[in-house]
Amino acid sequence: MKRKLLCILLSLVLIVSCIPTASAYSNVSSWAAEAVGAMDSLGLLPQSLENVDMTSKITRAQMCQMAVLVYNQFLGTPGVGPDSTKYFSDTSDPAIAYAFEQGIVGGYGDGTFRPNNNLTRQDFFKITYNVMASAYWDYSSVELKSLDAFLDAGTVSDYALKPTQVMVSIGVVQGDSGRLNPLATTTCEEAIVMFFRAYNYMCTWMNSINEENKEIQIREEGYTGISPWAVREVSEMQDNGMIPACLNNCNMSTSINRAQMCSIAVTAYEKVLGSEYQPNGKNHFTDTSDPDVNAAYELGIVGGYGDGRFGPYDPLTREQFFKIMANFMAVLEYPRKDSNSVSLYSFKDGSLVSDYAKAPTRLMLYIGAVRGDGNYLNPKNNTSIEEAIAVFLRCYKYTVSWKEAHPDGEEIDEKAELRDDICAFARSFEGYPYVYGGNGPNYFDCSGFVLYVYKHFGYSFSRGAQEQYMDGLHVGMSELLPGDLVFFMGSAYSDRNNYRSITHVGLYLGDGMFIHASNPSTGVIISTLSSGHYYNVFFGGCRILKD
Repeated sequence: MKRKLLCILLSLVLIVSCIPTASAYSNVSSWAAEAVGAMDSLGLLPQSLENVDMTSKITRAQMCQMAVLVYNQFLGTPGVGPDSTKYFSDTSDPAIAYAFEQGIVGGYGDGTFRPNNNLTRQDFFKITYNVMASAYWDYSSVELKSLDAFLDAGTVSDYALKPTQVMVSIGVVQGDSGRLNPLATTTCEEAIVMFFRAYNYMCTWMNSINEENKEIQIREEGYTGISPWAVREVSEMQDNGMIPACLNNCNMSTSINRAQMCSIAVTAYEKVLGSEYQPNGKNHFTDTSDPDVNAAYELGIVGGYGDGRFGPYDPLTREQFFKIMANFMAVLEYPRKDSNSVSLYSFKDGSLVSDYAKAPTRLMLYIGAVRGDGNYLNPKNNTSIEEAIAVFLRCYKYTVSWKEAHPDGEEIDEKAELRDDICAFARSFEGYPYVYGGNGPNYFDCSGFVLYVYKHFGYSFSRGAQEQYMDGLHVGMSELLPGDLVFFMGSAYSDRNNYRSITHVGLYLGDGMFIHASNPSTGVIISTLSSGHYYNVFFGGCRILKD
């Protein structure tokens, strides 16, 4: 519970730091402006609320439409779609029908929904509770607070009692001078502010559950000593079948030895090529006959000591590890051997890096596989197994992305090479979690993700998606190049001539694909631009790397 609370507090700090101001809505109170602007930028406010006085009462239909947008964002579904089913005698709104099907809303006993009725606060509590429950949230994880502190707790209707208690317990409802006012109607801005709190709670909860599930899975595989920061990448390596048998049931906090690192590298090499490497049958060292060591030596990934030994059980220092990863990239024909844009002396111990490891260390920093330990590289320290797995995965994903773009290892010009490096770096974050306000490197929202990727290569621009569209050269879908930013509207019915319709941004990878921090249920994913939902809501492209 403490861990989840810490995640929630950290998420809220990030949120407040980058919330846009509300500008497309009328008469927004100062206390509500941040939440209204944030929900607008996320595309979570329905068209029925555009240009509406935010101090006016929200209707049941408007609340239902907003609830559907948030529900779909949680689950990564594109929208309600056409629906001919009419569940209520007084409305055929497809959003209301969809919400009814998902268990988000109900109607009255006489078969009506009464869409134009104003929404009471307790109805808001109930609908918000239903959205969260329908998105697989487990309220049993919440320590419920008593409503006795509120003077009017006894006026809450039975159907809304538990939802009200839950909303108070998670901070969505904070009361007004000791009152809940359950039967009072709700203004648009009040509903948006409270719903935004619920949205952020759900984002944090979903990410926490995803991380916990991965940790449980890793421990069930027999691994011990794993740190929380390493769970995601160790889990991904395990899922991809890239943790070799020599590490079965290992303690992840112990130092990795040179032979184990060879097994990781050879396993990854075979995965890239799609076939098993066959060593030539010769032992190249006097102290080991390990086939993975021999294979890694023959491939040029590792070398030995000058006296004919390999030292298979010797712990691997971080700078030796950097060298092996650089060799691995070279074997797969990645063209860079070094990077002049990186200085080792920006780290307090950069001068301690051995001459043989300076270029590999700069390369690892350039591709983002190594991010340093605060202000330190710790080149002479031993590398733990979890460090080796996590950092190697970043290197592997980067290299594979580049190789897919250049299967023949062809030479390319400097600008095109930078574009491919940007795309490869972006793809190394596939699977990372989505958090609204996330600026990286551990979690992102959509605009924070593309900004983080470009900042790594020395480029900076605006934080919000709408503002980012104005920061570069506008290009159409047919003109897109890898590395361009791609922007999307909230729906296919949004105004295609107004950049304020933009609610989402991603980074174009080429061949009709783009990568983006999508939503809390999927995190950073690769999607198609060539058809389907994102094709229909595509607004335009923006080129940051201008010729």
